[in-house]
Amino acid sequence: MKLRFWGTRGSIPQAGYSTLRYGGNTACVILRSASGTCVVLDCGTGAHGLGRSMVRDAAAPEHGHLLITHTHWDHIQGFPFFAPLFTGAGSWDVYGPRGIGQSLKDSLVGQLRYTYFPVLLEDPASTNRYHELVEGRFAVGDIRVTTRFLNHPALTLGYRLEVDGVVVVYATDHEPHDRRYGMGIEGDLTGEDLRHAQFIAGADLLIHDAQYTAAEYPERLGWGHSTIEYAVDMALRAGVRELALFHHDPWRTDDELDAIVVQARQRVVNAGGALEVFAAAEGRVIEMGRRWLPTSRLPQATLDEEPQAEVTHAVLVATAEAATAEVMAAAVRAIGLQLLTAGDADLAVVAAAAEPALILLDRALPGGDVLALCRRLREGTQGQRSLLPIVLIADQASEEDRRQAEAAGVTDWLVRPFSPAYARSRITAWVLRQGAAWLSAHRPNNEPRRLATLHGLRILDTGPEERFDRLTRMAGRLLNMPISALSLVDADRQWFKSVQGLDASQGPREASFCAHAILGDEPMVVPDAFLDQRFADNPAVTGEPFVRFYAGVPVHAPDGCAIGSFCVIDHRPRELDARDLQLLKDLAGLVEEELRKGVDGAAETTAQSVLPRRP
Repeated sequence: MKLRFWGTRGSIPQAGYSTLRYGGNTACVILRSASGTCVVLDCGTGAHGLGRSMVRDAAAPEHGHLLITHTHWDHIQGFPFFAPLFTGAGSWDVYGPRGIGQSLKDSLVGQLRYTYFPVLLEDPASTNRYHELVEGRFAVGDIRVTTRFLNHPALTLGYRLEVDGVVVVYATDHEPHDRRYGMGIEGDLTGEDLRHAQFIAGADLLIHDAQYTAAEYPERLGWGHSTIEYAVDMALRAGVRELALFHHDPWRTDDELDAIVVQARQRVVNAGGALEVFAAAEGRVIEMGRRWLPTSRLPQATLDEEPQAEVTHAVLVATAEAATAEVMAAAVRAIGLQLLTAGDADLAVVAAAAEPALILLDRALPGGDVLALCRRLREGTQGQRSLLPIVLIADQASEEDRRQAEAAGVTDWLVRPFSPAYARSRITAWVLRQGAAWLSAHRPNNEPRRLATLHGLRILDTGPEERFDRLTRMAGRLLNMPISALSLVDADRQWFKSVQGLDASQGPREASFCAHAILGDEPMVVPDAFLDQRFADNPAVTGEPFVRFYAGVPVHAPDGCAIGSFCVIDHRPRELDARDLQLLKDLAGLVEEELRKGVDGAAETTAQSVLPRRP
């Protein structure tokens, strides 16, 4: 794996003699795996030089992946000048956080209107696709990517990339959730800061926001950035090997950054750690291979991959403080969500009736014990703890406050002072975490008959057969697909009679693409699972086998019942032209012929067994 910094500055580019060594361009980093998969992290002004370099040195059209953390200008201002997007025959997949109301593409188009720039994004020479992300997992080529929301006034994602035995985490524009940690971490990590540590745990290289010092931080609360002290302490807690201080303050000179690196390294020495610390510099190249890492002692982080209910569009706010109520109302409505309000007396009733996506509860709400109210809200109708996020709004939150609140079921804190933009960002993140954008297929109307037909074929759980394996091999080779399969949809599973490129014999029906394919008579094609609300957060998309493209043709038994599908799968977005789709249909037709032969052969054998024997 090879990585190079093309932009390391934050907020605004800063050119001049005092920034020559570390650079004045804003955020842009390129990473290439050993196999050649290209990932560009952010598209600040550093993307201009990167793009020119890529066009100049390209031996062939580039297919790349651009991962944008958020759409503040210092992370996208180089987008119009990133030449590979607009020249040549390459193709790019552009990723960024999924907002509520405005698409990622719309956000990028905003800076390319004629008033500001003479190039139209809709007409680039290369082929570009746009993908909106929430927290989860997916793959780009041989690189496995995990995303997590960061703490910033705009909805922001961090990226954890795993490839070639190496883990790189890119976490810029992030403020400590517990603001006291900005001065340095003491005691145990809790809540969202603990989850952030789990996200970066065991990284070979952590590229982390470190815009401020602890001394500067009190005047910049709520601005959405980390201190050097916080970045070092988090890296030490998480068992990180190397820390690149990133997103340098625009007014920070090279000499001042030198001094900060010395202080950061001394902090590591004082803690008895082995962490290597440096300040990211434009032009610096890092090559990394598989290496041993000390394991983190943090609890294992998990990302929910089970199906969840679709996100509701209501936020319940309970506060007696007029200024807070005004900010919350503006933030909720700006996102396009429904605002619900309630006092202490009827809060639980309103929450039960409206089923909001989020509850924002003022810690100082008069009229009762707020933590006791949280415990009541956590109790479901059958006594089960609700997964509904409950966020406390407060002026401060001591360690003891947080411990008691966590025991009462509080999800997170929103500590004053905070800007409307910050409140909007946090609300969006909490709401988006609540729902998974994927749907299990409904059962066909003829489900009892369909299952009886499938079981009557006596094909489930039988061994491999060359007559089927030959067809799946042909599909993979002729259509250039890494995975091809004959999948049979049983009552609660999909079972592969033949599969190429996947080390599995079955999977859950509720996550099966093929369970959707059998609902119609025509082929089902999903060009990009991220853009399909049925599959965007499906565990087969966010985790192994990292499905991005799917095309499946329903396979029918001789009696006409759809018992499964003949399908091909890729880890990247694809299209099938009419000829390729016809080829897939023809191969599925050959599968049906083989099934028919099996039924006819079984019938003939049965008939022969009941004929009278000759004397």
